[in-house]
This record gives sequence, structure tokens and C-alpha cells, in this order.
Amino acid sequence: MRQLYIDGEWVDADATEGIDVVSPVTGETIDTVPQASDSDVAAAVSAATRAQRELEEMTAYERADVLGEVTEYFEEHEDEIARQITEEEGKPLHESYEETEYVIESSDDYAHDAIRLFGDVVPSEHRDRFAYTQREPYGPCAVISPWNFPLEVPGGSIYSAVATANPVVFKPAEETPLTAYHIAEAFDRSSLPDGAFNLVTGDGETGASLVGNRDIRLIAFTGSSAVGQEIAKVAAERNAQCLLEMGGKDPIVVLDDADVDHAAESIVVGSNWNAGQVCCATERVIATEGVHDELVDAIVEKTEELVLGDPFEEGVDVGPMISQRIQRKAVNHLEDAVDKGATVKTGGGTDGLYFEPAVVDDVTEEMDVSSEETFGPVTPVITASSYDEAIEIANRSPYGLQAAVFTDSLERAHDAANRIKAGGVFVNETNNYWERLLPFGGYKESGSGGRYGSKWHLESMTQTKSVMMNYGGGE
Repeated sequence: MRQLYIDGEWVDADATEGIDVVSPVTGETIDTVPQASDSDVAAAVSAATRAQRELEEMTAYERADVLGEVTEYFEEHEDEIARQITEEEGKPLHESYEETEYVIESSDDYAHDAIRLFGDVVPSEHRDRFAYTQREPYGPCAVISPWNFPLEVPGGSIYSAVATANPVVFKPAEETPLTAYHIAEAFDRSSLPDGAFNLVTGDGETGASLVGNRDIRLIAFTGSSAVGQEIAKVAAERNAQCLLEMGGKDPIVVLDDADVDHAAESIVVGSNWNAGQVCCATERVIATEGVHDELVDAIVEKTEELVLGDPFEEGVDVGPMISQRIQRKAVNHLEDAVDKGATVKTGGGTDGLYFEPAVVDDVTEEMDVSSEETFGPVTPVITASSYDEAIEIANRSPYGLQAAVFTDSLERAHDAANRIKAGGVFVNETNNYWERLLPFGGYKESGSGGRYGSKWHLESMTQTKSVMMNYGGGE
């Protein structure tokens, strides 16, 4: 069984039971990690608390240097890490390399932004006073990450926390904990003070123990809306800060004047990247009547060109889904849609954890595939009678993570960007999209507490202090 990383050392967990890590590619157990107990979590949080002062006393330049050291490890072990991601998560190997490359490249952004996290000099009402603000850490930070991006998602929060002097206790998803050991190894080899980064593995009970620890002052969570809302409730009891990035039911609106071929290509990528297991995946296609038939034909054609298979093989576009539980939800959504009058145009078959990418037409808002997060390679198409109705349908969701609109009209592009209620709106680009220097996060049930990415991430992990100096004395 693997160990935990606490206070700068690899240590055995208190509990003897562990969690088997099963590869969705082979169905075989590839390793076992500890089920961290309450005492293990408490030890990790105590270590982080002790490290707070030493981490704060480092200059921003010194913390940026640490990030550089961690990135050097990722660069040296990139092949190993990418293969690890594919083995335990199932995404095609080329997608795993894109994940590692993104983390390596974005590390420079966090390091540079860390030394440019400025306060403001504020004009005082009095001649003999000097007023300014400064950004300060919250304190020990819990980073809880999902299984679909086991390096990229926690990497951003961990980089941001360390850069802003928030010591970290990291709990990865129980399905994909092995990539986390590379993160821990990278920090272990760096000059980061002992206790400023800690790794505890386990299931939801371990996560609940971490979130419930009263010394945790900041919680960075990426995952389902239901779990995020529970975390927010617990954190509110002690006024701990939360940075939550949660689910989505992300729409792509295609208007009559759109480039159909380009829209279809973007939709297929958005629906099937990482087998659709992405929070900002294309979960709803809303097509106006004039473009609907041509668009559906193009989506079906391009979907059927996708290669489903072993993610380690070259040329494979879609690998297995992570588990039977996740796959079953996608199957249930298709069955519900058909029962309510939808038409499966292609795909939907399963073989083990492999799910044939599906396109389903004649979808209505009463169907689960239209209203609930599917998290699988399913492309549902809804017909709208007009541009205004398409925007209304896009907004009729409790989620608001990312959206896209395809149109040749600059006026409608700007109008849609203003009217769609989502954290990101992209024009003539898939909604399953992000850039290093753009903030990432959602409206409504898709997120709260700030934004991920570059300087936005660092700002979300710091609090503002006002400082007033009276150098004149007296009133």
C-alpha cells in the first residue's frame, strides 16, 4: 500500500484498509492507496498550520522559485505522468499529454502573477495619513479535486495556494489518486518548507474530515454541485472561504447563419473530449429551425468518424469511461430520452466501460438528457423556433458554467454574449474550452467564491487588508 505525505515525510496511514485503484482501460487493480483516517487528516492539517508562518515569511519570488522547481519535475517525468493519467483515468494518451503540457506551461503564469499580486495606494481624506491595501493568505487550504483532470485541476489550486502562502492539504479523487503522488514527489524534492504541502488519500469520508477541520480556512473544491453545496454549508459554520467549481449543462447555440461544418466539428469535440467527462462539455445543442437538419447530419457524420478504443493506441479519439456508475447515468439518460420521444441518430452502445458516442435528436426540456448533467459522450439536440427562444432555452438551467454561440452576425454574437448567463461565453468556438489567462468558473449552481486560472486564481485565494498610517499624530 502507498503512504501519505505529511509534514515533509512519507508516512504510513493509521488505518490498515486501503482503496484499490482500478484501471478503466484493463479492469485490473494497479495499486492501493490508504484510506486516511480522521487522525491522519488532523496530522496533515496541523502540519500545514505550523508551516503557515514560514511560508508567509518567504518572499513572493522565493515561492515562485518553488513553483519552478515543481515544474522541472513535471518536465522531467512528463512521459511517466501522462501514461499514469491514461492508465488510471482512461482518456486517450494524447489528451493526457495535453493536460501535462497545460500544467507545465501555466506554472509560469502562476509564478509570474505571484510576484505581481499588488495592493492599492488609496487617497486619504487627511493630509497626514497614508492608506493602502495588501493581499494576504487565508491560511491552511484544503484542495479537493475530481478524477477527470487529476493533474490539471488540482495543479492550478495548489500552485495558487503555495504562491499566495496558503499551506495545502490535498485530497485527490479516490478513482485517480496515483497522479497525485507525482505532485507530492515534486514538492518533496523542492525547497518548499515541510508541512506547506501535504497529501492525504481516501474517499468522501476523508474529504468530509478535511472540510470539517476547523483549522482549514480555505477550501478549493472542484466536483459535483451537490457535494459543493454540502461543503459550502459546512464551511459557512465557521466562515471559511470556499472556491467552488462545480457542474454544468453547457449549451451550444447554433443560429441559421452559422458555418455548419465548423459548428458541427466544435460540437463533436465538445461532447466527446475525455469521453464527455468534463464539467464544461457540450451537454446541449440548441439549433434554430433553419439550420437544424443540416447541422444534425453533420454532427452524426463527424461523430461516426471518431475512433473508440484503447486509449494507449495511436489514433484513438475516445477511451473508456471511468466507471460503471458514471456510464450507467449516460445510458439512463438515453433511455429516458427515447421513452419520451427522442431519436438516437447514432451510437449509444456499450462494451465494458466503452460507450459508443451518441447523437440524440428531437430532445425536449422535459428529458433528463436536457436538464441533468450527463457526463458522457452524448450529444442532445434541441430545436428552437427563433434566436430569442434559443437564448431562453440556454438560460433555462440551474447551471451556468460555459456556453457557446455560432453565428456570422457580429451583432448577435455580442448580444448572445451579454444575454447568456454563464461564466464563459465563446463565439464560433466550442464551449469545452479554456485558456490559461482567462478566468474559469460559473454562475448559479456551477460555482462560487471566485475564479480559477492565472491571476484570477491567486486573487480568489487571498483576502484584502486595509492599512492606515497616521504619521502626523493627533486627531
